Amino acid sequence: MKCMTLVIGLIFVGCTKNVNTVPAVNENEDTTSVEEQSVAEELTDTVTTYMKAPDIAPNANGFISLKQCPTTDPRLRVELNEDRTTATIYYDNELIQTLTDEEDPLVTDGDENLIHFIDANFDGFADIIIGPCESRTYSTLLVWDDSAKQFFRLGTLGDPSLQNLMLHPSTKTLFEGGSNSWCCESYNKNIWNDGKIVMQEELTIVNDPEQYGEYEVQNKFTLRNANQEEISSQASSTKLPELWQGLLNELEIE
Repeated sequence: MKCMTLVIGLIFVGCTKNVNTVPAVNENEDTTSVEEQSVAEELTDTVTTYMKAPDIAPNANGFISLKQCPTTDPRLRVELNEDRTTATIYYDNELIQTLTDEEDPLVTDGDENLIHFIDANFDGFADIIIGPCESRTYSTLLVWDDSAKQFFRLGTLGDPSLQNLMLHPSTKTLFEGGSNSWCCESYNKNIWNDGKIVMQEELTIVNDPEQYGEYEVQNKFTLRNANQEEISSQASSTKLPELWQGLLNELEIE
């Protein structure tokens, strides 16, 4: 049987440039269909295996915080250019994807540019967060699409902001938010819908009673639905729904 030379190119789609991923095969007439099937299966298995999400156990309140997520991966590596406009992603030191956006950098100036690996959408595959996510500066979430075998950037800076990111795996909800001003904070409870983060509820916390009127609240804690209709207004966090109480415990807010 003659030798078969196999070249497989993995070139993934960036934010502003689309390049199809197509394995190039130099086929020989003597090559059997069994061998071809084996090669195809090996490629698929490899791509799926290295994108497996890190195994992170929820904490006592049922949440996974960014602090629990690894900043390195045994096989995946992410590098940012000096302007923070390009993320280059490697697997076993081989380039698998480059994401570029010259108009909207992946993180803002002053960020530590930490890379975290997390299953942000609860699909069992690793996603990438670039930035600290625990301050008022903004971060970027790169979500793995296993059907397309590539990462996609979710939104732009500040949409969503991804501040204080918290996952609640048992309810498949994602929380984020933080300080709006010196006296007010707001946090969102989100679900995933068609690859996007969709807000279900918003909790507004106004720490100064003199500012209640400005934020149209009667108590420190005000819970609203996605239509900004009031669900609950409470003076104490202990009277909020249990899931929100758990989040506030994580954030050490009373």
